Amino acid sequence: MNVQRVTHYKTNCYYETIPGVLSMEKKVAVRIVSKYLKKGNMARCLRDILPAAGLSKKQRQEISEIVHDVVRWKRLYEHILDNRGLSLSAENFVNLARDGAQADAYSYAFEYRYSCSSYVADILKDHAEWADFLNEMPPTTLCINFNKTTIDKVLTLLQQETLPSERGVLPSAVLTTSVGKYSKVIQQCFAHVQDESSQFVSFLASILGDSIYDMCAGNGGKTLALASITRNQKKLSAYDLNATKRATLKRRCEKYNAIVTVEQYASEKTYDLVLVDAPCSGLGAARRNPEAKYINGVDNLPKTQISLLCQAAQNVRKNGMLFYAVCTITPEETTRVIETFLKNERFTVSYFEQQPYQTFLLRNSFGAFTMLPRGDLFFLSVLKKE
Repeated sequence: MNVQRVTHYKTNCYYETIPGVLSMEKKVAVRIVSKYLKKGNMARCLRDILPAAGLSKKQRQEISEIVHDVVRWKRLYEHILDNRGLSLSAENFVNLARDGAQADAYSYAFEYRYSCSSYVADILKDHAEWADFLNEMPPTTLCINFNKTTIDKVLTLLQQETLPSERGVLPSAVLTTSVGKYSKVIQQCFAHVQDESSQFVSFLASILGDSIYDMCAGNGGKTLALASITRNQKKLSAYDLNATKRATLKRRCEKYNAIVTVEQYASEKTYDLVLVDAPCSGLGAARRNPEAKYINGVDNLPKTQISLLCQAAQNVRKNGMLFYAVCTITPEETTRVIETFLKNERFTVSYFEQQPYQTFLLRNSFGAFTMLPRGDLFFLSVLKKE
């Protein structure tokens, strides 16, 4: 039997392949990539196929990494396949991912080297460190629920499940692998999956006031983090326009022992701090969702973001704070949004002067970009009401 030995670019280990015979992992990966190439939405394709494939946690992790690599390097792979005269089939994409074809990408034009749209390339050309960072495979990060457990207990439980784990730079963060999302730690609500920069938003918000309103709470990641970090010692309120998300948030708060008032309607009260975690293009989270690297613009998102800030401004009491956070780095959704907002509202930009917060912030005239070693890229702007 003719067995080929191929070196995997990440582990530098060999895996064996038999021409014409696909391993179970590769078969499932090809199925997922095939669906993605037809319909897009990588996360949904993974959810639709991977859980029902009857594979071990280790196999699911391997497949997930292959699929992420295909999407992460899709534009580069298309260029390589075109140069080689090969079809853009799912199996060819998976082969390139397994062979680590991106290792030689340094010789290609910028948008192929970093596998992104021309629009994103224009943003990243002045920030090479961001371009490299957005193509990394991120850890799965857990946010500890201090209202039910401790970080030491979580680390012990992960060790018992033979899951790799390490502390993050924030006291609430534990880094593990993608298999960690299936851990008993998650099942028992001792933690929830949340990127460390997202936790950082809640960490900063927790020191800015005693009454905090999370105006775009979604399913409640930052709300739960706030309740955990403050040990339920602050007056927390949350709202989302989507009724289904509000219901999910309310259930999660009950399960996580988080004391939060989930508003059924947009609040008319005023608060020390209003957090606007606005919908955005998600480019700063492209490590986890590499599809974001292929956007060609931001459409009407800035208009929505400014509208939300103007609405939130009414909920900020005198001398209170308005906290704008987006997981993106596009100029249109970051500095320009704040610049436009300040032309019409009586707020001023405020900065965090305390250490160690400055260590993780790259400041500019309208706010700052986050710089956590393993977290997504966020833009944050804290505005004080005059």
